[in-house]
Amino acid sequence: MMIYGKTDIGRHRSSNQDEFAYSILNERVCFGLVCDGMGGENGGQIASAMAAQTIYELLHAHLSANLTEEQVKAVLVQAVSQANEAVYRRSLQEPEYLGMGTTAVVAAVLDGKGYVAHVGDSRAYRFKAGELSQITKDHSLVQSLVEQGKITQEQAKDHPQKNMITRAVGVSGKVDIDFVSLGDLGSGSILLCSDGLSGLCEQSEMEEILLQTPPNQVCEALVEQANRNGGFDNITAVYLC
Repeated sequence: MMIYGKTDIGRHRSSNQDEFAYSILNERVCFGLVCDGMGGENGGQIASAMAAQTIYELLHAHLSANLTEEQVKAVLVQAVSQANEAVYRRSLQEPEYLGMGTTAVVAAVLDGKGYVAHVGDSRAYRFKAGELSQITKDHSLVQSLVEQGKITQEQAKDHPQKNMITRAVGVSGKVDIDFVSLGDLGSGSILLCSDGLSGLCEQSEMEEILLQTPPNQVCEALVEQANRNGGFDNITAVYLC
């Protein structure tokens, strides 16, 4: 499996609060992650950088091909949980960063089987047989309103509070972390991204790029499309293929 990543400040922000990381541990194990920080210019950058580094180090140390699904879940959830504790502890030590936090979406592939853990509205998608499908469910206000039947998916795209998330890494001592087992990926691939991509590109646009673009150019092409569509936020993509 190969992994590619790209981040971009976008066209309207003065700093990039997104972080990404990935690693191919060996021919059987790899992982990637995206974090999107929040909480003021410096706070968001610190939160996403701390979370990404913590998750990366723990996955690098503890992922191996012989793990069961439950063990993989434990490793991913523990990595995000420890990132949460690290960011929250830093915010308590330095009051100017109180309230800072970050999203986190992590994907691991072991012997062709995919696993995802996430908090917030950074997303994971599966691309298989020419079709792109969303794996994760946003932890956001608008997603809650959609599920309650108060607004439609179309209305959610332009809702004034579309960027308000209901879960984040680092804003409290504990955080609920969602985990999804994808089973055998076969010829499929996984795309991770911040909302600077998913919020500015239609899923059909992203699918078309994945269909028509060589894998090593996918992240660049997705970022370029998000910038063409306005570039109102930082944009990050990681592609495990």
